[in-house]
Amino acid sequence: MSIQITKINFSYPESNANLFEDFSLQIAEGWTCVAGSNGCGKSTLLKLIAGLLVPDGGKIVGGNASAKSGAVGPAAGEMIYCAQETAEPPENLYAAFWSDDNEARKFFSRLCVTEEMLERYETLSGGEKKRIQIACALAERPAVLLLDEPTNHLDAKTARMICEALGDFGGTGIIVSHDRAFADNLCARTVYLYNEAAAFAGGRDCVVYDSYPCGLTKALELRQSGADQSRGQWERLNAKAAAERGRSAALEAQNQKAKARLSKKTIDSRDHDAQRKIDTARILGKDRSTGDAKARLETQIRQTESERDSVKKALRRKEGFALSQSDYSKPLVVDEAVLEAGSYKLKIKRMEIKRGTKIALTGENGAGKSLFVRHVISLLEKAGRANEVLYLPQEISDAQRDAIFNELNGLEESERGEVLSTLYRLGSEPERLEGLKRGDNLSPGELRKLMIALAVQKPLSLLVLDEPTNHMDITSVVALENALAALDCAMIVVSHDKAFLQKVCNASFVAERDKDQGKISVVQ
Repeated sequence: MSIQITKINFSYPESNANLFEDFSLQIAEGWTCVAGSNGCGKSTLLKLIAGLLVPDGGKIVGGNASAKSGAVGPAAGEMIYCAQETAEPPENLYAAFWSDDNEARKFFSRLCVTEEMLERYETLSGGEKKRIQIACALAERPAVLLLDEPTNHLDAKTARMICEALGDFGGTGIIVSHDRAFADNLCARTVYLYNEAAAFAGGRDCVVYDSYPCGLTKALELRQSGADQSRGQWERLNAKAAAERGRSAALEAQNQKAKARLSKKTIDSRDHDAQRKIDTARILGKDRSTGDAKARLETQIRQTESERDSVKKALRRKEGFALSQSDYSKPLVVDEAVLEAGSYKLKIKRMEIKRGTKIALTGENGAGKSLFVRHVISLLEKAGRANEVLYLPQEISDAQRDAIFNELNGLEESERGEVLSTLYRLGSEPERLEGLKRGDNLSPGELRKLMIALAVQKPLSLLVLDEPTNHMDITSVVALENALAALDCAMIVVSHDKAFLQKVCNASFVAERDKDQGKISVVQ
């Protein structure tokens, strides 16, 4: 089932502008990734297709007005929308799991969903709940499957398991995702949404898209290349028009001199010979060439400016930030140890973390990555170096959120301006920055960026980031990885985003379970 979206308009009641305006898009069978910045309408588009939102105008053919959030079990051949949230179990969970249809039940086996997991759904991890949600969706064998950020909080093994299961889906699939490895493995097409006014000079204040016949990573490369080319073409034509205007001004000066030479105002009225020469020059058209050349050049200028104005000039956005210079050059030595958390043990080898060492810490969920991070931070604290470290946790509590805003509000105006500038360079839009000044609620992704923006205003010895890309859109992820790659302080980055780690880190540690001893892991 292909999906045809034709000239839809949509705006939220609290908004003064259309989010979508005469928006048309066709989505063919197979998997398509929808990407873009926060607030550009990715989740809204999925909900419009699913029928959870109704457009103000236009039509969607292939959509399903009866679809509900989660895997709810419509008849085979219809549509299922899987939201980001998995707090509530899918409505068809028990019916699908205990179905007599082996084809339906195979998805639970493939995604390692057991009866025991059903009995304690509330205590399952986010990754386990996501496996159940997707197994329930696939069990219904829908014609269209819509997934909103399916890989948030998933370790690499779970993400790979889900990707392989989705790869056998034979209908029309759409995912909203910032996970480049996941999207590249699954999707043959990418639709990138963006606000045209924020991307191009003179653009409309509504969401448009670019479509690419490839995965997300290649699409981002093509998008950047296209922006560079359009900006370069516009700047070349603008420079050409400026040069032509310069030549035109020079010709105008020559023309004025020529007119002055043909003027009789400075000639004595009794000098009949001089007057006859001027009359003859006027009749013969002498000195008219500069005026004719200027007229031809004015036509050329209009043509050049028209060609320039037909090019969509991509706006250039500054990225990156400068970390405050630090005198913290003393390395951190982590001695060999066995860390314990209840019955769980984690063995670590001796290591030395120097300035500029950027460690990618990977491993399955529950393998002890957080235990290792807490140990490293405690070593700095015991050495009286607590002020040298920033730890960005996966989840930010209300108390931490209040402390972040108190720190921001306590800054001098110039310092606050630096923080807001850094936020902009990390992908935040001006309207969100205004909301930040007013103290409005921020999304988790925006809050994490604010923590980083505050942190880099101070000297740091170690930056510890636990799943920094969770809740961030792809624009922010790319901006953040470029900025972190340029920093020279030591880092420990816990992440399942391979592309992010490859760009940022220069060392790698893996936390692996000891298969023989069960509850022992080793960081190696």
